[in-house]
Amino acid sequence: MNTRRWVAAGLLVLVLAALSGCFLFGNRNPEAAFTIIYDVDATDPLVVDLDASASSDPDGDNIVSYSWAFSDDMTIVSPQVYSTVGASEILRIRFPFEGTYTITLLVRDEAGNSSLPVMDTVIIPNVPVAPTQ
Repeated sequence: MNTRRWVAAGLLVLVLAALSGCFLFGNRNPEAAFTIIYDVDATDPLVVDLDASASSDPDGDNIVSYSWAFSDDMTIVSPQVYSTVGASEILRIRFPFEGTYTITLLVRDEAGNSSLPVMDTVIIPNVPVAPTQ
């Protein structure tokens, strides 16, 4: 009977530790995720938003850094001041012309753990451009 209590107590500790991300499993890495939002600028179809608000941390730590990687020829429309270190959760970018582009996101939590990089493809369709005079 005493052995059963110890086994039950041990199982309870393991279940609680698994549910809370406790000391037995250490601090886990955050998970990067983002969505691409098209048609955000009615006057410029080459502009999209990258929204990483779906990124999360299984331990409940805050995400403190968003590191975006993309081609150098893209223009960041918003935020006006951008740095690859501690970058914004939401970016508005403009592509130079139609095509297929790869975007990569890596996030870091307040404990200093980094996610695995997540990649997605942005496809900018053929956009008719009005002739200049």
